[in-house]
Amino acid sequence: MRNTPFVRSMLVVALIVLALVLVPVLGSRQTIILTTEIAAVLAIAMMWNLLAGFGGIVFMGFQVFVGLGGYALFVAANASGMIPFPFVLVSAAVCAVFAFAITPVLFRLSGAQLAIASWVIAEVVRLAVYHTPFLGAGGGISLLAMRGVPRDLRLMMTYGTAAAILVVALLTCVFLLRGRFGLALRALRDNPGAAEAMGVGIRRTQTIVLTLSAAIAGAAGGAYYMIALQISPGSGFSMNWMAIVLFVVILGGIGTLEGPILGVAVYFLLRVTLSDMGSLYFIILGSLAIAVTLLSPQGARGALKRLIGRDLLPIRRDPGLPAARLTP
Repeated sequence: MRNTPFVRSMLVVALIVLALVLVPVLGSRQTIILTTEIAAVLAIAMMWNLLAGFGGIVFMGFQVFVGLGGYALFVAANASGMIPFPFVLVSAAVCAVFAFAITPVLFRLSGAQLAIASWVIAEVVRLAVYHTPFLGAGGGISLLAMRGVPRDLRLMMTYGTAAAILVVALLTCVFLLRGRFGLALRALRDNPGAAEAMGVGIRRTQTIVLTLSAAIAGAAGGAYYMIALQISPGSGFSMNWMAIVLFVVILGGIGTLEGPILGVAVYFLLRVTLSDMGSLYFIILGSLAIAVTLLSPQGARGALKRLIGRDLLPIRRDPGLPAARLTP
């Protein structure tokens, strides 16, 4: 079999899937819980990287989709009284609709204005939820629908849901970026004027990528808060989500598929080993992020590529394939 970029990408995806399958078989309960959290955070980071790293859309209020996804799942599951796992689809739908609804206003802006506007939108949603008694106001709500679900079944189903969302996020990025849409998205990031002149529909491309990213991030947010069984405005819409995503993506390598994977591995390794150090832990994280930005702008992915001489998840087209038009 030829070692084409597509084959290499599929082999890496298969290895990740295999690792996800083996975790509940070989890992302890704590390992399964930690991997569930890793899967959810990685899916969210990959979606922000798709927006900012590949599309140049620096959405600094991305926590709004995490919070909306969590709340949508809790409300839908509690109202129906059914087990909550299928309601990640509701989380995805709610976030996709919300993202689509804000595009007419959001995409009138660009650069720093868009970044600030996205943060303001997230804060407005947080305050709206905070002052809504039906949603528990500042105290949040609990996942009552999880009552009666056996503990082991709850653990395995939550893990399976988060793992499935991660695989969907990974495959979405791989296939999306290797096609015409991926070419259009990167052209839009590098030079919007030239991209439009070559036939790229700027508003259409931006709307599609934001809606898709919001849907998957919302589903991941719903899966993440199934671990805690409770969500509040302070946690679901916290700026800490943006801090984590920025650290993971920048440390791993923004604008690459491998970057968030490497970044989330480093982040959780540091968290597991250094979190007992208190405020010094955050100082180490911040210092590491600054050092990587200054000394290795390509992040851990750049170092890995220099070491092995190739991309593990290449997004370039296979040799011999016909050139694609940019119009998505």
